[in-house]
Amino acid sequence: MFLSDSPWARPAEAVGMRGAKGNASRTFLATAEPMRLAESEWRRRRIPKDLRENDGAWQEYQEFLGKDAARFVVLAVAIPKQAAMDAKEMAEMENQSVMRLGKRKVKMSGYFPASESDPFTRLIFSRVGVDGAKEIVFELYVPGDVGGNFREAVYVAKEMQWKGKGAF
Repeated sequence: MFLSDSPWARPAEAVGMRGAKGNASRTFLATAEPMRLAESEWRRRRIPKDLRENDGAWQEYQEFLGKDAARFVVLAVAIPKQAAMDAKEMAEMENQSVMRLGKRKVKMSGYFPASESDPFTRLIFSRVGVDGAKEIVFELYVPGDVGGNFREAVYVAKEMQWKGKGAF
């Protein structure tokens, strides 16, 4: 539940259609400490050990986190599997998706595609300016989304407290 219903997990809703049922993509802040802990436990319980240990793409993502988690914000997004295989759509996602901090927009730096043991595409954004932000708004192009490709996910800083401090 924590990965889908917490201050660190927000639906990316169709732009202009807040609250529309069945019209949102699942997202969560994958670099936030509580989400990393929750995701680790979810993987331990749900993903077979041999698959967890032999997924090279997941291992590469983990190495990235080990080196660069403090420098980036990673947003995990559920993207339909077929759409994630469309290079044109994924390039559009990379070009159109931004993280907004007030009036400042931060372009996506890259992404890790979903893998055999990880159903989420991981979008990477520079962390510069995030710690002082009151909210982070992700304006996303989600490939293959039947309700419209443009989505928005809003994360509010004051709601994301972990062990007495803010946790983006």
